[in-house]
Amino acid sequence: MEHTNIETRDAETVEHLWQTIVPGARIARAEAIQPALAWHAASEPGFGFCDYTMGSTMTVESDPLDQVVVGRIAGPRVTGTYRRERIDTAVPFMVVDRPIEFAFTGRIAGTAVSFARSEFDEAARRLSGDDTLRVRATGYAPVNEQRLRYWTRTWEYTRDVLLRSPERNPIIEQQARMLMLEASLLAFPTTFTDALAAGRPSRPLPAPVRRAKAYVEAHAAEPVVLADIAQAARLSPRGLQYAFRAATGRTPMQYLRRVRLDAARGELRSADPSVETVAAIAARWGFSNLGRFAAMYRGEFGETPSTTLRS
Repeated sequence: MEHTNIETRDAETVEHLWQTIVPGARIARAEAIQPALAWHAASEPGFGFCDYTMGSTMTVESDPLDQVVVGRIAGPRVTGTYRRERIDTAVPFMVVDRPIEFAFTGRIAGTAVSFARSEFDEAARRLSGDDTLRVRATGYAPVNEQRLRYWTRTWEYTRDVLLRSPERNPIIEQQARMLMLEASLLAFPTTFTDALAAGRPSRPLPAPVRRAKAYVEAHAAEPVVLADIAQAARLSPRGLQYAFRAATGRTPMQYLRRVRLDAARGELRSADPSVETVAAIAARWGFSNLGRFAAMYRGEFGETPSTTLRS
């Protein structure tokens, strides 16, 4: 894990440091930085943790891209806007899928922790026992005061391990990273916390269904028909249809469509709109009818493919 401790008054350096935690962070407006940014961070692929103080008049947009970000920004004059709603940034908030904009004047104290979206999903599946679960945010503020206190205590422990301890023990650092991930999963409202609240039974997927899912995920960019998935699962097509729907609530081809939509979204978010087109990306993931693709995409993600490409 890489550790960084620095002070700077240079706006470009400030933006670069924020981008090590949230790659989509961008300073839209900044005046003189006084006092200097005091930055303390630890990061590695798929994870970042930072604690900082600074003073300025500044407007910042932070897009999580393919990450889940939990942050907190305290100061006398701070405003934050997320999903067109004004939020209290002094209380920890979770950002998924959409950018957050915050503006401040004067001195602020902030922290942020980020996780790869895929790691968030994997942890949710492991903790819930539901191999089909995908984490979707249903809110941005902590679920309740008890979960907020749990998250805060875990954040304090992680800060002590990653940023304040003179000892650099990789095993302890990875333990702190995992505890922070699990605390963030439990503290903020998502499909994961909804599943826990509903008390849905947790059970491992049958081996044929696991084989079918693995085949779909590995071959999603290729022409795939039900017979191919059934052969990989070692079942007849009819048997696979029954087993897959019983275990996951959807058919194998519906799962394939979801995997392809997720992959197309990932490409749209990272593509250069001056070079790539929605049609080309959709075609790469097996969507030949652009109108149907756009309708499915909007139904799944709440925005058009072209909006994602331009953002």
